[in-house]
Amino acid sequence: MGKKLKSVYGTMISGISDGLTGSALYEYVTYNCQHASEKRICRASLLALADARVQDRSVLEHIYQLAVHNRLGALSRQA
Repeated sequence: MGKKLKSVYGTMISGISDGLTGSALYEYVTYNCQHASEKRICRASLLALADARVQDRSVLEHIYQLAVHNRLGALSRQA
């Protein structure tokens, strides 16, 4: 995992730990991590879903929600 992706991943996990969800989490990640792009957020979300250390169901649901929301938002902006 590269430094930029690791930075996005860490910011995302810390935002979830602070209780952020949905668009608030997305805004937190993009504001606090200068390397956050749509692609990196999706990749970091997939890494978090595959990480064995992340076991809390609600955390996994919020990560999944962020990845899907971010990806669908990118698709709708392209159309």
